[in-house]
Amino acid sequence: MSNYPDNDAEVIELLRELIRIPSWVSGSSAARTRQNENKIVEFLEYWLENNTSLEIVRQPLPEGRFNLIARKGEPSMVWLAHTDTVSPSEGAPYDMFAAEIHDGSIWGLGSTDMKSGIAAMLQAIKLTPNANNFWLFLYADEEYDFLGMKWLVSELSSIRPNIIISSDGADLKLGYGCRGCIELRMRARGTTGHAAKGNGTSAITGSRESLAALQKWLLQFLHPKMGKVSLNEAFFLGGTLLPNNKSFSPEGLLVSVGQHGNKIADIAEFVIDIRPVDDELRLETVVDFLSQELRSRGLIPTVVQKTHDLGVWYTMPDRLESYVQIAQQVVKRQTTDLDHPGNCGYLDLQMLWNATGRPDAFMFGGGVGKTAHTPEEHIPISNLLITRDFFRKVLGRHQSC
Repeated sequence: MSNYPDNDAEVIELLRELIRIPSWVSGSSAARTRQNENKIVEFLEYWLENNTSLEIVRQPLPEGRFNLIARKGEPSMVWLAHTDTVSPSEGAPYDMFAAEIHDGSIWGLGSTDMKSGIAAMLQAIKLTPNANNFWLFLYADEEYDFLGMKWLVSELSSIRPNIIISSDGADLKLGYGCRGCIELRMRARGTTGHAAKGNGTSAITGSRESLAALQKWLLQFLHPKMGKVSLNEAFFLGGTLLPNNKSFSPEGLLVSVGQHGNKIADIAEFVIDIRPVDDELRLETVVDFLSQELRSRGLIPTVVQKTHDLGVWYTMPDRLESYVQIAQQVVKRQTTDLDHPGNCGYLDLQMLWNATGRPDAFMFGGGVGKTAHTPEEHIPISNLLITRDFFRKVLGRHQSC
């Protein structure tokens, strides 16, 4: 790193060290106790203890995992960064844990999502020792089931920050909102009969018609910035029930059906994902609508799983004008792009934002957004340094507050 000034070389090497520590989470509950975020959190704990004056606290989680809370003064400003990554991809051009530098970029798993954000935040804190009244949450399991954020909310919902800042952004854009996430699995029971006689009630036909009605009904929900609600039919299985309960998994999910063309399907099961744009649309609203539609077609509806019922996060852009101005200074362009909230997935920042009184909130980062979760994940070193400088200026506003 001899080609870079000391501070720049430090944050570059810090990111590379973070990439070299695998922090993806195993899908097996037994293996999760060994392959998780703990090693990187231990590294971050050591780094903060040796480079900052923050008080460091571990928050225990199930399976022996933990969040890390670093704090100084009151939580007027809260910083967020998740410590896990997705699992490694096949076909990467470089070793995803080697943190190699090619063409001015650092390559590897987490370089964009979101170890670059962690490195930038940490060095910004180190370089702004007089900043006060801010807390940093380094939390687990964002890429999987939001375990870390759920525990933060369960224990810290009483805090009332003025601003929440996440480094889970990309492309040097300020993000100021996200759509929610509703996911559920439903089952429809009809009655079988002879296909030629039409003396049954098809669970497949009724379910398809009900989902089409749902798609049309969702068109009424619009947001001036986040746009339309999206509906994804992620799974659909329909047919006739097999004898001796062979249609169901041990967990009670529909996994196998009869496929005879001369029998009317008496069962269908589907998984849907809906991204709402306002607080009016929640899981129970969707369940009520679909249940009514299915019953109107002679079917018996059952909710099999309620996976997610996560709301919307939205901060008015004009409330973030001072941060936009800082970004313009650091990025060195007259206008700083805002990351359109209708284009991103759900962010668990929303849980903390909602639980702590809905303060102003935004995200910012320098990774290449389109490469997140792909074998080509990387971040230009110039973007890493800009992200660090942005966070440093933001923290500078809290000098000795």
